Amino acid sequence: MGEISIVHGIIKVEDLDLYEKTVESMEIDENYPWIRPEMLNLCGDERPYYYESPIATFGATYKNLVGGTSWSEFILKFEYFLSKIKFDFARIRLETEFMGDYEFFWGGKRGVDNEFYAGKDLIEQDRWYFGYGVRNMFGGLNEQEPKLPFDFQYPIEFDSKILEEFSFILPELNQLELKTKTFFENETRAKVLGNGNFHLILTYLKINKIIRFGWESEKGLFIERLKEIKMPDKKLKLH
Repeated sequence: MGEISIVHGIIKVEDLDLYEKTVESMEIDENYPWIRPEMLNLCGDERPYYYESPIATFGATYKNLVGGTSWSEFILKFEYFLSKIKFDFARIRLETEFMGDYEFFWGGKRGVDNEFYAGKDLIEQDRWYFGYGVRNMFGGLNEQEPKLPFDFQYPIEFDSKILEEFSFILPELNQLELKTKTFFENETRAKVLGNGNFHLILTYLKINKIIRFGWESEKGLFIERLKEIKMPDKKLKLH
């Protein structure tokens, strides 16, 4: 048994054609917590049924998605999607059975001197401004004490100890045959790579099209190397 988590939100889309092409070209995600094309609606483009910009909506239910590394992975995947489209702002709400509800906000950068979302108690990143807590469409905070899910911080970073352990495995991973599934029958290796903190690294490498990974019944964990695996920086950067 587990507990249900609900994730839903909106994206104020600036380039509808680009958004639709991005959704339609998404690869099927089979790694929890998945973000799949059927979660995202394709905006209507007929005027006058939207004003200024259309809104894309999305949502899904998950088992035990309440924080920690799994939520970091979800945010990493969502930000990868945002990096492929042009948007004004995006908002996510995470609702859990017992751990509370949380909101997250992204205000897109416009590439001008006076950025609209700057100076609104938001964290500046390369492509957007990020904030948590209940916020209005302009990025302003509407609650006194916003909160984050347990064991989650932003910007997302890799754990230093996990990175150090990964560095010892890296030469072995780069010996894997290209574009071939390798199953890790060795219990120690499978346990290390299947560890939740390592899972964030694997997700990062998959997003950047360096590996594929997953689990198959009776065979266990597999990794498919697509190119040379390089040691990631502590701070995650989307390519």
